[in-house]
Amino acid sequence: MTTLAAVVGIALVVSALADLVNTLVTTSTSRGRWWPSFILYRNTWRVMRSVATSIGDDRRREAVLSTFAPASVLLLLVMWVTCQVIGFGLLWWASGGVDGAGSLFDDLYYSGVIYFTLGFGELVPVEVVPRVGALVEAMFGVLTTALVIGYLPALYSAYSERERKLMTLDDGTEGRITPTNLLLSRAPTGDVDEVVRFFEGWEEWVSGLLETHTTFPMLRLFRSKQPDQNWVTALGVLCDAALQCQVIVGARDRAPYWMLRRSILLFNELTADVDLSEYRARLDETYAELDTDDDSNLFRQLYDELTAHGFELIDYETARDETRVLRRLFDAQMEYLIDALLCPRGFWGHRIGHRPGVSADLVVPSPDENLME
Repeated sequence: MTTLAAVVGIALVVSALADLVNTLVTTSTSRGRWWPSFILYRNTWRVMRSVATSIGDDRRREAVLSTFAPASVLLLLVMWVTCQVIGFGLLWWASGGVDGAGSLFDDLYYSGVIYFTLGFGELVPVEVVPRVGALVEAMFGVLTTALVIGYLPALYSAYSERERKLMTLDDGTEGRITPTNLLLSRAPTGDVDEVVRFFEGWEEWVSGLLETHTTFPMLRLFRSKQPDQNWVTALGVLCDAALQCQVIVGARDRAPYWMLRRSILLFNELTADVDLSEYRARLDETYAELDTDDDSNLFRQLYDELTAHGFELIDYETARDETRVLRRLFDAQMEYLIDALLCPRGFWGHRIGHRPGVSADLVVPSPDENLME
């Protein structure tokens, strides 16, 4: 029995420490369905998602979901601490080296006292090995606390950088931001260079997401402060706008293209090992339904709108085919993330009121809202 307790104790301590290092220390976390942190997030998010989907009001749902990510960080700390305290407690019980401990509960209590460096003194190690073990457990306790405390500033700094840039995603309206409106508002005179400069900044943002959201996986679950804004849907709007840039002469294969490449890589990283066949089949069915005269007219309206704004475009058939091919590189991944993270559909503009003297119709609603959703 004591041998089994020792084996279980060692397994708990080692798994907690390995998971702690994998989550907080290494710059490239290892994927695995049996990591304790993965099990914790998988089950707690499943419960939270079930609760959130039962809430009809969008703002209330976002308010509930916004509590999950911060609380999950605390849950991680509690899980790591609990595993280590219980693990060491089982080792103390198996070794019998604690003077005054008459039961397993006493050894667990002693483990907690040592781990949190309380030092009450009513239970003490009597042999050399238990004394060294007490120092090791105390060191693990200090190390765990220090790593979590040091981790939080980096985590929230990455979150702040993500959200600060999102505040600049605006098309001048207070409604839903569409890819075409975004391009027209950023290049009011049809200057291609203005569009390219706009995407240069967003390429940096996407590169930051690729680095932080793979290093800090829980960052994906942090919600935006505005209930109608989300980093996933913002990325979708930007990718669709970048797709449209590929049909504009002078913008092709420049900053919009490179931002799109970074985004596709990010989508692939975030959905690695995920079965996307259901989303792929659903999207293919949608595309097949859209391949009608109505769809042709809809895409033609988009094409003509960009032309009327002053952009020089490649020929229509090539534009349509290339756009469809490029979008297939990330559309299923994006749809999966929107569903899995319960992201609000669309990315909405800032509700600040129109400026005096500026027409609300300055940016005409784009006809591609359904096509490029």
